[in-house]
Amino acid sequence: MKNTSFFYYVLIGLLTFSCSKESLKEESVATSLTNTVTKLTLTRSDFMLGVNGHPLNQAAYNTPAYKQIDLLEKLNMGVYRIDVPFSSSTGQISNLSAYARIKSSADSAGITLLPMVPTATLNFTGTETAAYQSGYTRAFNFGSQYKNDFKYYNLGNELDNECIKTGTGRNESDYDSVKFKIIAAHLKGMDEGIKAADPDAETMVVAGWLHYKYLQMLEDYGVNFDIVAYHWYDNMETNAAGSPYFIPDITQYISSKFTKPIWFTETGSKNSGTDPDSVQRNFLNSFLAKCQNNPQVKAAIIYELFDQPLRAGNEANYGLYRWITPYTSYAPKLWAQEHETP
Repeated sequence: MKNTSFFYYVLIGLLTFSCSKESLKEESVATSLTNTVTKLTLTRSDFMLGVNGHPLNQAAYNTPAYKQIDLLEKLNMGVYRIDVPFSSSTGQISNLSAYARIKSSADSAGITLLPMVPTATLNFTGTETAAYQSGYTRAFNFGSQYKNDFKYYNLGNELDNECIKTGTGRNESDYDSVKFKIIAAHLKGMDEGIKAADPDAETMVVAGWLHYKYLQMLEDYGVNFDIVAYHWYDNMETNAAGSPYFIPDITQYISSKFTKPIWFTETGSKNSGTDPDSVQRNFLNSFLAKCQNNPQVKAAIIYELFDQPLRAGNEANYGLYRWITPYTSYAPKLWAQEHETP
């Protein structure tokens, strides 16, 4: 699929804000963070902006495919990260008609689809050999079906949270070694299965918060993913900048740990439902500027396109667009409003 590069407009203003104090699962540090962004134009030809969505499996995305892609075009986005539920035995995407529509619309607009390829259900009491084989077969079948559709493959999602047992994730001892080995074997199988079916594939594996050690451990295990994928939200930004971490720029911190390209495959504001739109706008402007200024960061993908009211209390209000009438009429929140082009 054609891969586009973009994002040629102006981010506005001098922005000063205090991020949400929402507790992290890993640890909560009560700090405030002030970010200042001067007026600048983002013109890096190798940097992609994108958004997450769920057009194949969630009610909030029953909006016609062409309208979803139209919103990406208006925001000058070039990548749409989507879940792709599929059959392990055949590799075929479950909601094939919805996929065909989103694929056709994305192709017409020159927008790259990034599939989040889910793992099989992991058996943590099983063997690494079995975990590897299930990962290989599953991914090979998927890659065989869709090798002409995708260039990039996001293998699994936040499996670092399945094996973290203590601490911040910066030390090997923070992880459950038995669970980690099952995860690592499965991801190694997925990586090799995809590449057996699609030799040109570029794969990525996700971590979040300060769990970069998990990705280093995967490399040591022999998982040959090509891109470091990372999840970073406004509450993480606030906590990381304060004591005891003093990490004002996670993009620089992660790039000091890896030589691979970095994609922030989820970033955004964890809106409780009462936060003003300016919180989302200010965080995104500040964080996207950091991504743009770090040449190792090749993509930043906002979470997410639409609010999901059915997920009340969990991801209900993370969208760039809110519903006026679910799920037929929507309106842009402040960041989207300021960045839409006619």
